[in-house]
Amino acid sequence: MFPCAKCKQYTYVKNTQKTKRCVRCGHSHTVTKILESGEIVKGISIAVQTVKRRQDEFALKELGTHPQFRALKDFKIDKTIKLQQKITDEKSDDKNYVKFKKLLIELSALYREFPFYLIEIMAEKYEIPDSEVKLLTRNFLNRGILIRLEDSLFKLNQ
Repeated sequence: MFPCAKCKQYTYVKNTQKTKRCVRCGHSHTVTKILESGEIVKGISIAVQTVKRRQDEFALKELGTHPQFRALKDFKIDKTIKLQQKITDEKSDDKNYVKFKKLLIELSALYREFPFYLIEIMAEKYEIPDSEVKLLTRNFLNRGILIRLEDSLFKLNQ
């Protein structure tokens, strides 16, 4: 297990490999050089757990927050904490408005971009009436909180 020399993303490599390419930035490493400076662990599950722990420690030190591991090349800072703070700061008597905002934060934490049908599914979970979903969506689009992308996808304006 070792940190990438270029982007500092932690990863693991089998000592039988000759080279290892970083999945985040694509930098190529020579395994013989890595073995001299990296940490040796036995077993793939232990290696994965160690990589996750080290990456979390690195993110806390460098970014001050836990990283989100969603997919390759999707190393992001968790911004949901800032969004949740905005919700508590905002005074609104409309319970559906606040529920809808929480719904969007949850969707944004799960997916960077999401289709409208996921909003409808989550609205059921949050007990927001179907008649309100389209109105709230339009309202959030007009306020710039929600952004419509190509292919009928949406994302939260963070």
